Amino acid sequence: MALKIANLSQKGGVGKSTLSRAIAVEYARNEWDVKIADMDLKQSTCSLWNRERMKNSHSPQIAVETFSKVKDALRHEENYDLMIFDGSGHADLQTLEIAQICDYIILPSGLSKDDLTPQIKLAHELRKKGIPRKKIGIALSRVGKSARELNDTVEYIELAGYKYLGYIKEKTSVSQSHDEGLAANETKYKSINEQVDVLIQNVVDSIQELS
Repeated sequence: MALKIANLSQKGGVGKSTLSRAIAVEYARNEWDVKIADMDLKQSTCSLWNRERMKNSHSPQIAVETFSKVKDALRHEENYDLMIFDGSGHADLQTLEIAQICDYIILPSGLSKDDLTPQIKLAHELRKKGIPRKKIGIALSRVGKSARELNDTVEYIELAGYKYLGYIKEKTSVSQSHDEGLAANETKYKSINEQVDVLIQNVVDSIQELS
């Protein structure tokens, strides 16, 4: 049975697909068979990205498929070591369904209250539905140069009672990498890649702590 990680949100544009792609690449580098279940039928961000990845012959290869139903995605789990669920850009019944079958849940967010408040609210809602707090982590994306803004956001997350996993910087090189079928930890810049890898290692450590 595959390990299952979810990237979920109450709104789009908070970095779900960015994280899904980076986590998939990192695990695949370590010889895991990985599949991204792209649950966002409107955007299909991961699916479109993977077309570019295959066209440019990047390795490691990542399996990506778009699904409308969670049960259809789960039919594939015996064939993979890891399945990453890239949820749709809004909270609905499917969001809860994904959360209930996954081993770990990441709620990505920008630093603004417009991004963060809905994600904290989603975390609270998931806990009310029986998801343990320790299975939920919050990651930040599109982080700029302000250390104070970052520190204030991390403090807000921790005061809300959730684990802060790390961040991905707001960099043109990240979006350019995505356009070429690469992930945020496959940019031309070592410092950016290392920062993303810190986030992913925190995800790995959090999952290991659960077992």
